Amino acid sequence: MNNHRQIPGSVEPGAGSNLSPFIHSKPAPMDDALRSRLLTRFQPRISNYNSVSHDACIECHIDLFERDGVGKMIGGMNAHDGDFIALCAPEALPERIGFCSYFNEYGFLDDDTSVDAIQPARPVLTDPVLTRALGAEKAEDITTVNGNPQRKQQIMAKIWAIQKELDPAYLSRCQTALRQWFETAQQIRDQCFTDIDDYLATRAVDCGANWIVHLMAWSSGLVLTPEEYDKIGPVTYLAYVVLAITNDFWSWEKEKRATRESEGSAPLVNAVQLVMEIHNTDEESAKEIVCNIIQEHEERYCRLRDEHLKRPDITLAIKKWFRIVELSIAGNAMWSIRVLRYHQDVQNPYEGTFDFPSVFSSLKITQYAPDVQSEREDISERSSCVDVKQKSPVLAPASNLDDTILWKPYEYLNSTPTKGLHNQLVDALQEWYQLPQPSLAIVSGIATLLHEASHMLNDVQHVNPLRRGKPAVHRIFGVGQTINSACSQINYAQRICLRLSASASLIFSDQLAHLFAGQAHGLHWARHKTIPTEEEYFRMVDGKNGSLLVLISRLMQNEATQNSTLDLTHFMNLIGRAYQLGDDYQCLASADYTTQRGLCQCLGQGVFSYPLLRALQNSEDPTVLVEWLQHHGGSTNNNSPEITFIFGLIERNRGLEATRDVLHELSVEIMRQLEMIESKTRVKNWLLGSILAKLQNDLSSHKSESKKEDTLEKVLRVWGGYRDEAWRDVLN
Repeated sequence: MNNHRQIPGSVEPGAGSNLSPFIHSKPAPMDDALRSRLLTRFQPRISNYNSVSHDACIECHIDLFERDGVGKMIGGMNAHDGDFIALCAPEALPERIGFCSYFNEYGFLDDDTSVDAIQPARPVLTDPVLTRALGAEKAEDITTVNGNPQRKQQIMAKIWAIQKELDPAYLSRCQTALRQWFETAQQIRDQCFTDIDDYLATRAVDCGANWIVHLMAWSSGLVLTPEEYDKIGPVTYLAYVVLAITNDFWSWEKEKRATRESEGSAPLVNAVQLVMEIHNTDEESAKEIVCNIIQEHEERYCRLRDEHLKRPDITLAIKKWFRIVELSIAGNAMWSIRVLRYHQDVQNPYEGTFDFPSVFSSLKITQYAPDVQSEREDISERSSCVDVKQKSPVLAPASNLDDTILWKPYEYLNSTPTKGLHNQLVDALQEWYQLPQPSLAIVSGIATLLHEASHMLNDVQHVNPLRRGKPAVHRIFGVGQTINSACSQINYAQRICLRLSASASLIFSDQLAHLFAGQAHGLHWARHKTIPTEEEYFRMVDGKNGSLLVLISRLMQNEATQNSTLDLTHFMNLIGRAYQLGDDYQCLASADYTTQRGLCQCLGQGVFSYPLLRALQNSEDPTVLVEWLQHHGGSTNNNSPEITFIFGLIERNRGLEATRDVLHELSVEIMRQLEMIESKTRVKNWLLGSILAKLQNDLSSHKSESKKEDTLEKVLRVWGGYRDEAWRDVLN
């Protein structure tokens, strides 16, 4: 089926641009049968480093599915003609093609297991307390059968770490494009298109073209400036439509089958389906129309490209961009014809266990630090004993009271977006400890319950008006109900901890005692205006903040199936200190923090924050600060001129500067400790490295975010504009 005026595969990509010859690729071999099915005029090429690209695909499968799971699902791999990146980015540099292929393969697999996944019956958590504590989304993630969520997070962290080493300047741009693809892919599933043009504008981004073509360009050594990219937006839009609708044409049978097998839970979002609905036609006729759409957009692309090539101000980068786009169109057209992803009748060559060195083994980020000798605490490994059976209700004159009221304050707080540090740590430490899934769910539930309960109590104790930008729980439910709810959550956490083991319960009690002791010292200093020493301050922080992080690591160590002697107590305390110091700093310096909790909240509460402590130490005469604390600390309106004056004294006495210095010192030590642990376990923890890097960035960033435009709205605005510009003379 081919109505092209040009002979398929007859035009060399980049022809007419007067560019240097191809360096890293050669023409892709095609027989007549393959050429006759090619839905493009451009000649496919294949990378000289096809084997590296292919090995990177397999490495992604190993990271996601283990060594015996290669080929369990198929993304861009194609052992018959060449994988997606080897064909679509044949001019990729040898040092970048492996990363590009690994990233693209993960994009395919994540799309299949997240967006387009058939949703089979999931094993559900039968403990209602644990399900409620985790929330529906987390409970679903932790029991999902569509890919291991912890493995996915590890892979994404690995990708960003490698990208940062290869080219840190491109990292943010790549993350933005990927985020736009993911969000658009989710939102498009909820759309009901009645207009093919709106579908094409959205599909151009939903298919991932904006992300992957930029990544392929970067892998070939090209990054357009925003001005260059905007100038050729209409031309690029046409190319993206060709890529997207070619995908729709060849993936039609696969998507139709997935929707049928899912009984409708996987929506059928495809140009063929939309054309059938709009034109009220049969499948074969719709496919003919889709082929014509591909042809029309490719012809239009060539016309507008030629107009740009004639302009005197055209840059060399734009010429290279056109060639890269045309290579991707040609490669995608050839790859689609026989790829395992779309064709069930093609023999699957991926069987057996694969074992070979990582394609990234030469990068610094993948290296282990030299072995470090350290003492290890010998803790006996306990077998997990999880009992999630529900007891039958006992007949009694009166049933127990409903606990809905107890949960309401907790659910109010838990419904507000949070950084989720504690649950992220659980997911990250799973890489080293490898808990059984039921035990992992319990530890996540305990962390969530205690984290929220401690916030509820803390806000009451310090009379905080705001939490996460909303009224604090006690401002809505009252002090008594808030305390009651928080205490009940601690009790629930203790109860589900008993399901792990007796030793886990002892660990829980031990760390909870440290938490309450830390909080008690902070409250005592604030009430009695006692100025602590720096050592006392950090001991308080280890109790108030570090104890919950240590609880997580100790529970996971206690239930571990691997590395059961790995003690992370000091490491967790360091993270807790960094988190608290960052919070202290942002309380005074961050505009976003002011929005979330109020101006200089810690000063209004009379809390001894680290910047205040260091300002007192640095001041030649701290009389004013001390006298203010004795007479007004904790009883001053946050917006009063007094607070502004005291903040100025702290800043002039280098309290903020000293805090920044200590935060940097902590950050260096935390990353050094991470390297030591990775060296000891011989397991790189990409996710934890990413969490710590983000924590470091959050602590040093003080930007307040403005209201964001909905992703789908932005796609339709930007790419709809490119669409209209591309067809302007036709529309007029």
